[in-house]
Amino acid sequence: MASILFATSALGSAEVLPEPQTVGGQPLMKVMNERKSSRDIDPQSTISKQDLSNMLWAAWGITHDGKRTIGTAMNRQELEIYVITATEISKYSAEDNTLTVVNKGDFRDASAMQDFAKTAPINIVLVGDNEKQKMAEFQHYAAGAASQNIYLYCAQAGLKTVVRYGCDREKLAQAMKLDDKHTILYVQTVGK
Repeated sequence: MASILFATSALGSAEVLPEPQTVGGQPLMKVMNERKSSRDIDPQSTISKQDLSNMLWAAWGITHDGKRTIGTAMNRQELEIYVITATEISKYSAEDNTLTVVNKGDFRDASAMQDFAKTAPINIVLVGDNEKQKMAEFQHYAAGAASQNIYLYCAQAGLKTVVRYGCDREKLAQAMKLDDKHTILYVQTVGK
């Protein structure tokens, strides 16, 4: 059975995630050595809410003085992060440490062109806000930094991940209810 993290969530409801664990873990140099792309993700695997909370915080969490875990050009903080599971699409809010359901259903096929990602427990979508940051190269830099932090978290937590560009952007944007002020940058698949 695929991971069903938020099966009881109603459309528009916000689920508070467990507090991210921001201390501990493996040494950074060891994790960097073990960081890799993996596509052999078990479709039956699950990701705990604690791992998801930690991973989202690593990608786009708030650290000090309103700063993020990654740098953004001119501190525009233009990223938005969505999580796609077998049951729904949710938007991450670092300020509240919540996931808010934006659409119900299984939209993993829109988030992937490769079969393994269509059945993985989680696909994380990195989205750029074109009003906060008009320059595409800066949006892609921020998405790359967030993706790398997801890679590092997964390496230290024993999870598998791979970042991908391929997806049905038009279908996925509709499912995510994005307007044309937002650009889907990358999708990152996570599982075990």
